[in-house]
Amino acid sequence: MLIAQISDTHILAKSSDRPEAGPRAEDLRRCIADINSLKPLPNVVIHSGDTVQTGTISDYKHLTELLAPLRSPIYLIPGNRDHHDNFRATFNRTNSNATFLHYVIDDFPVRLVALDSINPGQRKGVFCAERLAWLDDTLGAAPTRPTVLFMHHPPFDVGPRYIDGYRNLADRDALTAVVARHPQVRRLVCGHCHRSSLRAWAGTEASTMASVARDVREGVDVARFDDTPMYQLHAVPETGIVTTQTRLVLN
Repeated sequence: MLIAQISDTHILAKSSDRPEAGPRAEDLRRCIADINSLKPLPNVVIHSGDTVQTGTISDYKHLTELLAPLRSPIYLIPGNRDHHDNFRATFNRTNSNATFLHYVIDDFPVRLVALDSINPGQRKGVFCAERLAWLDDTLGAAPTRPTVLFMHHPPFDVGPRYIDGYRNLADRDALTAVVARHPQVRRLVCGHCHRSSLRAWAGTEASTMASVARDVREGVDVARFDDTPMYQLHAVPETGIVTTQTRLVLN
């Protein structure tokens, strides 16, 4: 299975006069064109949050227009910049009566589990007891299927600026403990910190990726890659061992 990951696109409305609006849209447009050129196509594209900048319906309208050319199915989770209700209304991936925007994709050999680490109005991550119970039950329902989790906030420190990224650090530790009980989890993929990383975590691996929006990207050689959008490809064979490539968009 091949998974393309995009993150932190921070799209603004078409009508926005902010100087970053146009370049961010172009960064995403170039990534989508590159994903569409891959042979074979990714089985899925996942977006790990901060899909838009201000959370308005106009932002989401522009985002959906930019995503429309994708030839692979896309699954999204919210980031702290997303508006829960507007996100839900736009993408409708979850039960409309559910408090959290969690869901499971069971259509592929590798199970994908989307996690909501957002508390509206709060920049830091949250993963309360109710979310932990949902995740534990969800993983317990398919203990032998290779599984990839995706969420916005990494439950660990990344780089010099993303430290103690959860409002309550006990949430982070409890999430780690739940995942450690489920060895079928092959990877946790995250966004939010705007830089790429890979580490051992909770008995498995966890990764983050640089933001698609280049004006907020970190940890990238600006002299070499300032004009180069990038995203990640995660290859997951039947063994369940994930191999990650950062894909440079040169066209």
